[in-house]
Amino acid sequence: MTAFRRPVPPSLALLALAPLLAVVLVSTTQANPSAVLLGSADSYAVLAGSTVTNTGPTVINGDLGLYPGTAVTGFPPGTVHGAAHLHDAAARQAKTDLAVTAYADADARPFTAKIPPNLGGRSLGAGVYRTGSVASLGLTGNLTLDGRGDPHAIFIFQIESTLITAPGSQVKLVNEAQACNVYWQVGSSATLGERTAFKGNIMALASISLNDRVAVDGSLLARTGAVTLINDTVTRSHCLPGTGPVGGIGTAAGPISGGALGPLVRISRVPGARRGTCARRDFTARFRIRDNTGVRRVKVYLDRKLLHRTARTRFSVRIRVRHLRPRRHKIAAFARDRAGNLSVTKRDFMRCGSR
Repeated sequence: MTAFRRPVPPSLALLALAPLLAVVLVSTTQANPSAVLLGSADSYAVLAGSTVTNTGPTVINGDLGLYPGTAVTGFPPGTVHGAAHLHDAAARQAKTDLAVTAYADADARPFTAKIPPNLGGRSLGAGVYRTGSVASLGLTGNLTLDGRGDPHAIFIFQIESTLITAPGSQVKLVNEAQACNVYWQVGSSATLGERTAFKGNIMALASISLNDRVAVDGSLLARTGAVTLINDTVTRSHCLPGTGPVGGIGTAAGPISGGALGPLVRISRVPGARRGTCARRDFTARFRIRDNTGVRRVKVYLDRKLLHRTARTRFSVRIRVRHLRPRRHKIAAFARDRAGNLSVTKRDFMRCGSR
């Protein structure tokens, strides 16, 4: 005889699935990261290392800076609605804050998810996103960044190589997401295709190039290379009152302490840090922090994985080498003082290959 089972009522079926659904929802929820503090680079719509070149009636709404380069061409016909700092002390400090603190901070964050090589058609919530097996990141079409009702939502993109957008691509912000809270850390150079509508602060190790009629709500910050513009509009983004980054290097949040960039951190006893050497065995790295206002918090990461947290100014951390791959690895210390200033110190070391 064939056994017949009574059908399960829909209400009971939903109750049975409820724990599974709850797990799925929780697993896709990411904690909101803290903002990347740009320090004195925050006022710049365009900041470059070698040159700033423009063709056509480009409009820059915000400060323009260049250091150590001195060549700025194309203004006019381009216009700058802000201060221009060309090879002066202000531009030098902004470049230092960009390179030593902001870029290093964004680069060393532990990521919450890996992203595909093209973000077209995607919708993402707050989090730290890193390129996967393909080091470059492209955008063809639209990317939606969803604040999910939180104006403090932070979006950080870690791109190992290049950032390239196709013509007509867009980064859209919905549900209270703000351009001031979006950061693109680019390992080499960024190129935005013509008519791209882009949101967020681009921090590129090398250069940033915009094609014709690109609109950027954010900042173009190139550490060593040039910024190239063609009939574009770049507007430094402003957060709604009370929803932007707080504190930071060189801001009114508190006195600058330790040094011009917040707490001074020294990492020592790291084998394999010098060129031509490598680490074969586990070792103990020593940390020493100096700051005039006192240290609030120190976090130590190895390859973006949290190893240790403390409020002490002197401590040691054991680095387990034996299970690491034979390549370069990164120790990063994030130190924040009681005035709110943040500094990031990194130390690389080479893991020896097996013999």
